[in-house]
Parts: sequence; structure tokens; C-alpha cells
Amino acid sequence: MRQAGSLFGRTALVIALVSFVFQVFTIAVVAWFALMPLGRHATGDFAALMIDSARAWQAAPAAERPALQQRLGREHRLRVQEPRGEAAEFTRLLPYFGLLEAALSERSGGPVALRSSREPDGAEWFWADLRAQGDTVRIGFPASRVDVRPWFAMLLILSVGVAVALVTSAWLARWLIAPLERLARAAQGIGQGRRPDPLPETGPAELAALAREFNRMSEQVEELVANRTTLLAGISHDLRTPLARISLALGMLSEKPERDLIERVMRDVDAMNELIARCLEVSRDFAEQETSEFDLCDLLSQVAAEHAHTGAEIRGRKGPDCRLRARPLALRRILSNLVDNAVRYGSGQPIEIEYRVGDGGVEICVLDRGPGIPEGEREAVFRPFYRLEPSRSHRTGGSGLGLAIARQLAAANGWTVALAARHGGGTVACVRVPLAGFASAGSASAASASAGSAPAGRAGR
Repeated sequence: MRQAGSLFGRTALVIALVSFVFQVFTIAVVAWFALMPLGRHATGDFAALMIDSARAWQAAPAAERPALQQRLGREHRLRVQEPRGEAAEFTRLLPYFGLLEAALSERSGGPVALRSSREPDGAEWFWADLRAQGDTVRIGFPASRVDVRPWFAMLLILSVGVAVALVTSAWLARWLIAPLERLARAAQGIGQGRRPDPLPETGPAELAALAREFNRMSEQVEELVANRTTLLAGISHDLRTPLARISLALGMLSEKPERDLIERVMRDVDAMNELIARCLEVSRDFAEQETSEFDLCDLLSQVAAEHAHTGAEIRGRKGPDCRLRARPLALRRILSNLVDNAVRYGSGQPIEIEYRVGDGGVEICVLDRGPGIPEGEREAVFRPFYRLEPSRSHRTGGSGLGLAIARQLAAANGWTVALAARHGGGTVACVRVPLAGFASAGSASAASASAGSAPAGRAGR
């Protein structure tokens, strides 16, 4: 059973209460502006008839009164009580009696109060003592003449209305809440490490959009977990190989120290340190939460300067200032990895860095003149430890993490990274940041930025 504090229970209760209050308001408006005026009009006519009948009775000779009594009963369902019998006060449940007393009092010129009596046959009658030609005439009508039951009608309307409101509110709440319940169960599954079935992207536009975004997020989480798993497995594999070589070299050194073996051990230690440092940098970049405003040109110059000591020739020109609000560590890591990949596979040719502002964002591109990447491999190279060069050597094939880290960091920040063929040979690697992240932009035309236009040397592959 659903709890009253659940979203379903609260939604159904609110809809039912609003429907009930609206029904009460509707009945009150109809009663006040329609039923009450009709009741005053009807009781006014009836009061005039009773007063005219009392006056006609008082004016009629005694011999004609029996015939008049029959005519009043036959035509108007009225009766003159003569002699006057016992009559008592009664509870006025219907507003009709109050309206009739007011009309009689107004037309007779004095206060008139209705009384009731019960006939031997069980019929209830209501009586009014009216002044006519200096005397008092008691004239009355049966309860069956007032054949109205407004309380019963109101109770029936309210009962049916409440039932309809409850059923409608329960159905409407269920229709609205069911997608949210599926979303909650799916979110719990993700929290427990399971991949839920895709949510149906149907229903109201907002809920369909929510389900669509959740399905996309679920796919991204699954891909992220798979990439992290592959990353850990690859790190373990890459660490195991140099450790095995170090262990073997140490065994050989214990028997016969050789300088060449010591150098090989140091190279393996450096490779391990580089891999561990790369992982620590990635963890730091993913942990970055705050955004800050910075100059994109300065950041590109810093990235270019980082690779200048390797002898790489990085070209560009100072473009218009571009103040960007984003996570600078993540963007810098992405660009550094793209430049590092271009230097590694650029065949010693100059590397160019450009950025273009427009079309709703800024696109930063790293261009090289390397052998290029086959079109069928341009998505595969973003997988961790995937190498076009099958060698596990860091001098030839690299670690296989640069592009994978760039893609994951971009996805975590809502950016995109893509590869394309460069006209004339080579590869263009671009990261696109949405325009919403800009503080200001100096130009919407193509521009470039780098550490400078002078060559800084050349780097081999």
C-alpha cells in the first residue's frame, strides 16, 4: 500500500481536495445566484396566494365556505383550518420556509411564523395565521406541496463529485508518478552497479525528456565504468611488465653488476613513474569542481610552452582575447594530451593550434602532418590502451591513454572531442566548448593562439 507521504499519495490528495473545494464553491455560487432568487420569487407568489385565499375566506358567507374549501384544496392544495387546532414549532431544515415566512410577513404587514401539525393519516401540514379584515385566518398547505429536497441533491452531487474526484486524481497521479517511480528504481539500480533497462521515452514532454536524458546518462555511466575498468586493467598490465624486467635485472645484478642493466632498470622505473603520474593527474583533473574565468589565449600559450622543451615546433598567432569560464585544469589536460599525441605521431612536422569562435561555442583544434588516422579507427582510438601502433613501447606506441582521457574529461564537462582528416595529410583533433561557458569573446572569426610564431625546434616521432 502506498504511504500517504509518498508523491503519489500527496498528488492524489491535493487533486482530490482541490476538486472537492471547487465543487463546494460551485454549489454555493449556484445556490446564491440561482436557487435563492428563484426561491424568493416562488415563495413571494405563494405568499400572495395564501393571503388572497385568507381574505377570500374571510369575505365569503358561511354557506359558501365549504365550496371555497374544496376549490382551494383542488386548485391550490390549500386548506383553511377552522376551527384552529393544535400546531407546534418545527425545525426549519429547508431555506424555503424562511423565505416563505419573510414573504408572508412583508405582505401581511406583521410577523408571521409557520407552525406544523400531523394529520391522523400521517400527513404533515404547515400553517400560517394571517390577519384578514380584522380577524385571523389559519391557512395551510401539506408538506407534499413543498416537493424540494436540496440537501439530498447537494449531498448526492458532493458524493458523486468526491468519488469522481478521487478516481480521477488517483488515475492522474498514477499516470504522472509512474514514470518517476520507474526512474527512481532505475537510479537505485545504477547506484547498486547494475545497468537498468532503458526507460520508455513516452508520456508528457517533460517526463519523456527526463527519461531520454536518464537513458543517455545511463549509457555514459556504463561507458565510464567500462573505461575505468579497462584503465585499471591496462595500468596493472603496464606496471607488471617493467616490474618483471626490474626483478630479472636485479637478479642478474646480484651476480654481475653491469651499467647497462642499471640503466635499463632506471628506464623502467621512469616509465612506471610516468604512468603513475599520469593516473594521479587524471584523478586530479576529474576531481576539479569549480569553474573559473581565464584567458584562452594564455592557456594555449602555456600548453604550447610545455611541449617546447621537447623540441616540438608549435605554430600559431596571437588571436583576439577570449575570456572563458570553464574548468581550466580539465581543458588544459585535454589540450595537452591532444598536443602530445600530435607531437608523438606528427612525423616531426610543425604542429598548429587554432581556435574558432562561433556557431554557439569555441572550437580549439590541434593540427599535425602525421600519417593520419583511418576513418574506421577514429572512434576506436578513444578507447583506453588502444593503439594504432601495436607496440607496447612508450617510445613508439605510447601508453594509449591520452585520447581516452581527453574524451572522458570532455564528456564529464559537457564538451566534445573529435578527430578528422586534415587537408593535405595529417590529423585535426578538436575540442568544442559550448558558448554558454564564455565570459566574453573578442571575435567570431577564425583565430589562432600559441606560445609564439617562431619555431622552437623539431621533434622526432
